[in-house]
Amino acid sequence: MVRDSIKKIHGTRKLRKLLNEHYEGEVLDNLVADLYPLLDRVGYDSVEQIIRVCTQLARNSSRTAVTLLKESPALVDRLLRYGDKDLVMNVYGLSSQVSKYNEGTAVRLLAVSPELTDRVGYEGLEKIAGLCSQVAMEDSFVATRLLGLSPELIDRVGYDGLEKIAGLCSQVATERRFIAALLEMTPGLIDKVGLDVLEKVAGLCGQVAGYSSRTAVRLLGQSSELIDKVGYDVLEEVVGLCSQVARRDSFVAARLLEMSPAHIDRVSYDCLGKMAELCCQVNKDDSFIAARVLDEGPELIARLYGYGDTELVTTVYGLCSQVAHDYNWRTAVRLLGKSPDLIERLLRYGDKELVMNVYGLSSAVGRYSWRTAVGLLEESPDLIGRAGYEGLEKVAYRASEIAKAEGEEKATSFVRGEASEYADFFEAITEGLELERVKPVLLHYLNALLGYRIEIVEARGAATTDGERIFLPGRVKEFEEEDKNFVLYKVMATHEEAHLEYGSFDFELVRVRDVVGRIKGKYVSAQ
Repeated sequence: MVRDSIKKIHGTRKLRKLLNEHYEGEVLDNLVADLYPLLDRVGYDSVEQIIRVCTQLARNSSRTAVTLLKESPALVDRLLRYGDKDLVMNVYGLSSQVSKYNEGTAVRLLAVSPELTDRVGYEGLEKIAGLCSQVAMEDSFVATRLLGLSPELIDRVGYDGLEKIAGLCSQVATERRFIAALLEMTPGLIDKVGLDVLEKVAGLCGQVAGYSSRTAVRLLGQSSELIDKVGYDVLEEVVGLCSQVARRDSFVAARLLEMSPAHIDRVSYDCLGKMAELCCQVNKDDSFIAARVLDEGPELIARLYGYGDTELVTTVYGLCSQVAHDYNWRTAVRLLGKSPDLIERLLRYGDKELVMNVYGLSSAVGRYSWRTAVGLLEESPDLIGRAGYEGLEKVAYRASEIAKAEGEEKATSFVRGEASEYADFFEAITEGLELERVKPVLLHYLNALLGYRIEIVEARGAATTDGERIFLPGRVKEFEEEDKNFVLYKVMATHEEAHLEYGSFDFELVRVRDVVGRIKGKYVSAQ
């Protein structure tokens, strides 16, 4: 026992002599106590080397050096599971070599050395240290993070896979935030999509990181979901589109890509392109509105799908994009917002084919004047209601002639019904019987039937009544003969008059109880 005490005193003196060059006071005392057990495990010379290496690795931070020394006994115990003191000294020596490239990488190598030695042996550890030293020469941050993940990555893809991932990080190294995310997500992505697909995805995200590291990180996180949803090829197309957009406007490219999960399986690639073009035009003047157009896109697209399909959605965005480019982006945004209501009104007179024809007609007028084309599109439901699609075609053709000969201002006034020649032109192309011509006769007829005066109002759609007025279409052209169209007006008017004459609007809920009571009194008592 005395011998052990003398041995301990002798050992602590030697340790104190090694340490007092760098440490003093309570810190020195604590380190001597912590490191003393290593004398029995690896000997004085090895402890001396451990102290030298730890001090070297943390020469810029005494706190880090103290932490490394305090952790060394536990680290040495773990390493001794896989070899003797020679292995321990080799690991510390290896860390010392790596510190020539980067101290932080060397510290991380030391920390993960037991896990890596367990997986790949000391020779494998040497190869990993060499690989990370090469990476550290280009980017020490990447090397350090890669070392931290090495045990987990080795389990999944082996050393060859780790080497690939290191090369991948070097290739796409644009910003540390993105590289950190790539490394953190790599194990999970390998499990979901495999290393080969991960390489492709990382390349795509590297493109995106060139204009928005935040978007690149989000895309990386969403990549497996998007691949499951639409496949890698579609994802590659969308990223390619956004990268092209980024050359003109990185803000729109990033925002569009962030919105892609909401759009990618609903609209065509062409439609995404049209959205991007529109928002690029808007963003030149107002980034807030450009962002709003993108953010409100999913809801608007859902409404448009209620009236048609991908072709219709693409057509709407395409026309608005063209208006923004050739005329005025504010008009284009207003038209885009009005499009569901406009389409709903057009569908009263036909189906999706009619809507597509109207948009096509407006685009044709846009070759001469987009201002006139927008006016035609906005007036199209009323024009079709009065003159049919053929009448709309004639208005469009005449508007194009005016735009070429007299300018877009007169052409736009014409399609909006503000030009002097509009009334005569419209009268010439309109077929059927107009309500205004027969309203006096119909009023006299209805007043006679009802016994009191009734008002006739032009309806937007079919004939109806609100209990006080009768609504009739502004024009009837079901028959070629005018008198037959007049008969149809009378039939519609009579039908609505009957609602008033026979009390369709006289029902009162409060009288139901009295009626039920009389019925019960008559039939229940009879039983």
